[in-house]
Amino acid sequence: MLKQLLITQLMLYAVIIAFLAYLGVGDIAIYISLIILVYLVTIVTAHPLPPGMRRVSTVITVVLVAIFLYFAIIRILEILGVPVL
Repeated sequence: MLKQLLITQLMLYAVIIAFLAYLGVGDIAIYISLIILVYLVTIVTAHPLPPGMRRVSTVITVVLVAIFLYFAIIRILEILGVPVL
């Protein structure tokens, strides 16, 4: 189960990175945001995880959601014209 999850994630990461590179996307925030979304979707669909992995997954998910929100807020502030660091 876990091996299949990791293989699926790696394949999806490779497809996303290749597609964004093909489109010429240079903003690292977009790469990170999409990879975070892939991680979250694959983890949610892979439940039930073993108890030890569930705790690790929860911690990783919280950190990744915080990173995703940071990039989303920065992007929204840029769109609104608010000066960003």
